Amino acid sequence: MQDKKKQIIDAAIHCFARKGFNATSIQEIVDELGMAKGSIYFYFKSKDDLLISIMDYYGEILFDSMGGQPDEAGLPPREKAALQIERQFKFIREHLDFMRMLLKEPLTGLKPQVQEMMERFRARSQLYSLSHVLDIYGEEAIAYSGDAAALFSGIALPYFEALLFEEKQLDERRLSRFLIRRFDNLMTGMMNAEEDPMLPPLQLAELRSRAGLMPDDTAAELQLLRLVADEIVSSAFAREEQVQSDLLAALTMLKEEIEKPALKHRMLVRAMLALLRRHIPDDLQTTLEALEQRLVDRQK
Repeated sequence: MQDKKKQIIDAAIHCFARKGFNATSIQEIVDELGMAKGSIYFYFKSKDDLLISIMDYYGEILFDSMGGQPDEAGLPPREKAALQIERQFKFIREHLDFMRMLLKEPLTGLKPQVQEMMERFRARSQLYSLSHVLDIYGEEAIAYSGDAAALFSGIALPYFEALLFEEKQLDERRLSRFLIRRFDNLMTGMMNAEEDPMLPPLQLAELRSRAGLMPDDTAAELQLLRLVADEIVSSAFAREEQVQSDLLAALTMLKEEIEKPALKHRMLVRAMLALLRRHIPDDLQTTLEALEQRLVDRQK
């Protein structure tokens, strides 16, 4: 992002966090920056356009922090979830004004395009919760996934607020493990009691659609990537450390492309697949070919 555009975004976030989006004028943002009012309109068509750019820019950073990293491929599901929650709390600590802006601004009264973006944020958060619930507790937890998302939000919210509004100094690593253990107590207790759920289960296809992600079956493609990643991080995969790191980076890039509504960087996808083909063992070549064929079919 251009330096000037980033400066405007940072100043706007500070103003929106202090007063809210609706109560902040463009004049207050330019006063914060010390620049001419017309300069903002060179980069952003309107205040709504500025807000959308803010949410798009920082939202992607947030959700990237909540996603898995290549070197986490072989870890147990609870440890993966804890690491991702730890990064989420670090993001909050490093971007307090952005998070305050999100909590300060209600969905009501905003333009439809902004409301749609806020709804995509909510759907992506629920999708994130659902994936961890299924990874940790298996298919039998699907019936409780709606309650699980609500319960985790409930136990995590006071700690988010302590970071945001009281600026508490919390140990993100210790806190993330603490929350996973408390969530574990709630989930296992609810499932063992075989209680009827209070909320309907989350629906994967519906969430992906609301989040602006591919509504079709990308799960099979991601599963194929996980199979390759698990093999690369296994002790049986004898390669130089740098080669292993490059292959895991290639898998991460492929995952990011697969999760987009459409493949935008076809040459990059082909290059990453070619790199993997050169290094992975013969018994994984068939898996990689299956993944490549699925990606080719999506491009037609």
